[in-house]
Amino acid sequence: MKHHAAFGLEMEDIDAVVVEDSKPMQTILRSILLSFKVARVRVFDSADDALEACLAEPPNVILTDWRMEPTSGFQFLRLVRHRHMEPLCYVPILFVTAHGTRPLVDKALRAGAHHVLVKPVSPSTLHKRLSWIMHDDRPMILENSGFYNIFGIHKTMDEQAEKLQSLAGARLHHKIATEKRAKIVGAVEEAFEKKKDPGLIASGRGKSVVTRTLPAVSKKKRNSGFAAVRDVKTH
Repeated sequence: MKHHAAFGLEMEDIDAVVVEDSKPMQTILRSILLSFKVARVRVFDSADDALEACLAEPPNVILTDWRMEPTSGFQFLRLVRHRHMEPLCYVPILFVTAHGTRPLVDKALRAGAHHVLVKPVSPSTLHKRLSWIMHDDRPMILENSGFYNIFGIHKTMDEQAEKLQSLAGARLHHKIATEKRAKIVGAVEEAFEKKKDPGLIASGRGKSVVTRTLPAVSKKKRNSGFAAVRDVKTH
């Protein structure tokens, strides 16, 4: 097992290669790297041109885009990591892409990339990532597939995927519990509304009045009552 080509170096010792098909992005990355006072920066428009130059003179680190033609960044990574590319296969690769989706990051890191940065990249972020790479002591190992990779990367990615899956499950459980609680509260409120006093009737102007239904009185009792009143008056 061997360490990657940038391990233990200082920023001033770095020979960097930039593979980018966008001229403006080439200029930005080149300017940022030179501001770090690296030893050298070589810029290439395509992965094919970069591969030819890197085989002749391997750099210490490669910064490359993901979406390029005719050879993509991922294809470039796989070519570099093949065992027949030694010593180029030990060079750390850092992707700089505008499409930093989770599946892309997972695919890149499992294939042997050291980092994935999303455009636009700030100088401080790039400096931090390069410094981390130079202190990254994970060795490069030859897998059964015939490609070199970072030791323990698959285990690390599997653990991260498991954590993300657990977090997603917890969020889903919380969402279901919240929806269920809302349904229960709604049902309870509806039940209380139906059990309100039927004698309470809302008037048209927002006020409430109380109406009472008097008990029924027979005609015989009403007549006897009137008679009693007449008797009192006559006396």
